Amino acid sequence: MRLGQRSSILSMALLFSLIPASLAAAHYSVVKKMVDGYATYHLLDASRKMDVGIVPGIGNFVYQFKEGGNNVLVPAESLKTYAQNRQISCGIPLLAPWADRIDHDYYYFQNKKYLLNGSLGNFLTTPPYNFPIHGTVVFNPNWEVIKQGASEAGGAYITSRLEYYKYPGLVEQFPFAQIYEITYRLKDGKLENTTRVINIGKSALPVFLGYHPFFRPDGPREDWTVSIQAAKHWKVDSYERLIPTGETEPTDDYVPHAHEFTLGKKFFDDSFSGLERNTQGLGHYWVKGKTEKVELVFGKGFTFGHVWAPLDKTLICLEPETSITNAFNLNHEGKFPGLTVLEPGKTFKASFWIVPSGY
Repeated sequence: MRLGQRSSILSMALLFSLIPASLAAAHYSVVKKMVDGYATYHLLDASRKMDVGIVPGIGNFVYQFKEGGNNVLVPAESLKTYAQNRQISCGIPLLAPWADRIDHDYYYFQNKKYLLNGSLGNFLTTPPYNFPIHGTVVFNPNWEVIKQGASEAGGAYITSRLEYYKYPGLVEQFPFAQIYEITYRLKDGKLENTTRVINIGKSALPVFLGYHPFFRPDGPREDWTVSIQAAKHWKVDSYERLIPTGETEPTDDYVPHAHEFTLGKKFFDDSFSGLERNTQGLGHYWVKGKTEKVELVFGKGFTFGHVWAPLDKTLICLEPETSITNAFNLNHEGKFPGLTVLEPGKTFKASFWIVPSGY
């Protein structure tokens, strides 16, 4: 090989080595940028004009999901305002180590009582009863990005980790040694979430988590069609307290024609179980507006699907969860035997997918 040819080849190799990682896959990419003072990671699909924005520094929050410039999720107006106001109102927040309400400022696990300390300010409460709600990590800043990448075969992905056991304020509320790892992957027009909970402690760990995606398809709320493909509806003590009694009824008794019905003026803040699954073990909810439709697909680890559709807001939340509201205390009272318990050294894994169309 001549000296000139060798020099040319080395120059080309150097040029390719300088190409940013975000450009490594022509179809998919991951781009990091600053938004409102926060580091955000964007999973991009150029062919479908999809953009999923994630903020590890605010609870590993998905603050936007766009297709062709249109919002699949209710977007955050401002990350700074969202973090300051501490109100769950948009995007996809993570709810852990419990989702929804706890009916006291304490909970039980394996006959032991654990007190919650509201003065630490790391969980929310809901009026009028000030029940602790949605866990301790919604706004937690300590998530670390441990992996990211893009390829034609694997799509664009990011994996974040929270080593829960390292933070005294978290451990005081929930004294179990655990690690959360979350992978978001954008591929084939779908946003996939895979969540792992790792028990690194010496005792059993109760696993109760959920996600709270906010959707707003086009058209009037009362004209939206909804599908709840689940066999059981969990009754609550009242629609002020919203605490399950432990009793269930057939979903079609609570929502006639639940597989496809018009939302109309109906209010929802309800849990459903017995998800109807296909041959791959996947369950399905969906909501459709005039032309825009979004489907939430449940993997096997998510056994409950909560629906929240307030009358005073144009939005609906289809929420994958691992347990029923107030699961710890209902389990202690003998009203809910299905609490997931993870033994030392074991890992819990669950996935769900968001599939938009018509955007």
